[in-house]
Amino acid sequence: MQTGSVDRIDEQKAETLLDLGRNGKNNSPCTDKPKRPTRKVQRGKIMHEKVNINLTANLVFVLFVFSSGLQADVTSTSLTATVSPSNPLFSSLAPDIGMLGRWYEGPVYTSVVSGDYLYYGTGGAIRVLKIRGATRQDATSWQEVASIDSSGVVRGLDVAGKYLYVADDSGALRIIDISKPKKPREKGHVDLPNFVRAVSVEGQYAYLATGWAGLTIIDISNPEQPRVAQTLKSVGYITDVHVKGSLALVVGHRSGLRLVDVSDPLQPVEIAYYEIPGQPHGVYASGQYAYVVSLDTAEGDHAGGLTIFDISVPDTPKRLAFQPLIYGAERVWVEGSYAYLAGVANDAGLIIVDVSNPSQPQRLGSYKDPTCSESVTVAGSFAYLGHGDKGLEILDLSSPMNPVVAQHFDAAGLARGVHVVGSHAYLANGYTGLRILDISDQSSVQEIASLLTYRAVGIHVSDSYVYLAEDWAGMKVVDISDQFAPRVVGEWNTPGNAEEITLSGGHAYIADGPSGLIVVDISNPEAPVGVSAWDTYGYAWDVSVSDGHAYVADGDNGLTVIDVSDPLAPVGIGHFLPKREHVEFRAVDVVGSLAYLAAGYSGLSIVDISDPANPVEVGHHDTPRSARSVQVSGSFAYIGDLKWLRVFDVSDPSSPREVESYKIPADVTQIQVDDSNIYVAASESGLMILDAKTGQN
Repeated sequence: MQTGSVDRIDEQKAETLLDLGRNGKNNSPCTDKPKRPTRKVQRGKIMHEKVNINLTANLVFVLFVFSSGLQADVTSTSLTATVSPSNPLFSSLAPDIGMLGRWYEGPVYTSVVSGDYLYYGTGGAIRVLKIRGATRQDATSWQEVASIDSSGVVRGLDVAGKYLYVADDSGALRIIDISKPKKPREKGHVDLPNFVRAVSVEGQYAYLATGWAGLTIIDISNPEQPRVAQTLKSVGYITDVHVKGSLALVVGHRSGLRLVDVSDPLQPVEIAYYEIPGQPHGVYASGQYAYVVSLDTAEGDHAGGLTIFDISVPDTPKRLAFQPLIYGAERVWVEGSYAYLAGVANDAGLIIVDVSNPSQPQRLGSYKDPTCSESVTVAGSFAYLGHGDKGLEILDLSSPMNPVVAQHFDAAGLARGVHVVGSHAYLANGYTGLRILDISDQSSVQEIASLLTYRAVGIHVSDSYVYLAEDWAGMKVVDISDQFAPRVVGEWNTPGNAEEITLSGGHAYIADGPSGLIVVDISNPEAPVGVSAWDTYGYAWDVSVSDGHAYVADGDNGLTVIDVSDPLAPVGIGHFLPKREHVEFRAVDVVGSLAYLAAGYSGLSIVDISDPANPVEVGHHDTPRSARSVQVSGSFAYIGDLKWLRVFDVSDPSSPREVESYKIPADVTQIQVDDSNIYVAASESGLMILDAKTGQN
């Protein structure tokens, strides 16, 4: 393991655990998923037999504890943005990466109201709605009047004076001048080496929740040149902060509630701590009370809900009450006598709690929707619900017992897969399904069509059909003969979780998670038929087919080689698992006699498959984060290393070396290299188109 493993491994595991919390106990998108009949997978065939399969994912989670409590690092008054640890011996023909274009759309995580306008983030963009005079009866009341692109992912927003402060999850605080709301423009920013989850502004300082780094305090007295004034290291993973006067309230996973005296922002002092069960996620202060919402744990300890504290004596907070939920909430907003909770999983939607008596909260009405809620902002008689993939929900609060939708604005999901054909890019866009983009003008990518499906995570395009790997829902076939009107024409319900898909010789080969490899006959795309299967024993994340063999990236089980020369009778013939720590094969690309594998925390692995029955590793290179995707073009391998795109010179497979890198605003989930262009499916950050021309560095 490399030094700095907290940044490299534990932070991502914290993110994974938080995602498990958002997704709920059923591995669903925040909903109770009905159990279904499943096909029992046997080697070489699929048996149509109804059985109960109980799949339990155990997450081994190691936390590195820095100290007992929040401690001010008074010797560090400035931070320098981290740069890529690329190999200094650059190739003279290494790709020189630059941005060509981007489709910024993504989930809605946050919103804020200032005057007559609402500002909300959608992936890498901030949209501006005019809300003055808005009514439920008039659907045109809320009008989008402007938008501004952010180079990262918008996680948190706050307004003070004429400035909008943006918590950029890629690692930055951005300051937007909104003195003219219809013409917002970035005034200044400061780069940070950590994720930024939330922002709260008080006076001349912005307070940021920065994950493992704890609380970061930014001097914003000069908006054009904000600078880090102080940092506080933490126990746990900080997810939210709310500052009220000289008191900062900080919460996070395994961090509980911490109260910090910021009367002198350069010398903050933790004055109280209160342990909270579950996963504390959001905090709000109103009057003499603090409201904390938490998620249940992965173990199901029934710890999710709303906890109310009396903080009239800040150094001695008193717990007044706990309002339990089925699973929990991510954010809370308090207005008057009501607390508004952005619920997740079985509590997904908006939950209203009467807190007129803080010692005896009473649950009132709710708006329920299967999509996770990420945040809530209340202004006047409306709640603005950041509804993740689903977009922005505007709810009429006239009746607290029955909030109803007054208006809705769409958003995009997580870009999980990309396949470019000609002037079109096809995106597997998570819970929003298929998105079709016109990329003929790369500087101005335009969406031309979309199709809602269960959860598109993998994609392959052939002729006039798109084949989608749909997680729990198996495979779907979409007719795109009319690019503007895609439609589902076929499907096959796989027994596991369809993660990725590739085509070869009239068959679709599906990496089906816990069920291994599934082979589907698509000679008639509108009537696909499963013909065989092979249990790989690991978790099949990806598959590549070459010369009658399927190469499966099988998670911590390594690489599995399956003879599919007869697709009706696949046979496992080879296997490779390196003897290193933290190996998890997540993606595979086969070129000639070599298989290139993204091996998780073990980096890049190059395996000689000239004898498919005896694969042998010939090259390996570690990566600073976790390699999750790979694409080879010419003598270069392109690796998605969480939020970094890394380029390796593999002209000598026995000695790969990193020659270039490019920071991506969100996790790189899939890469396609075409001529001199790199197309990156970048999770919350949408699609990025990069220039990969080779030349002197």
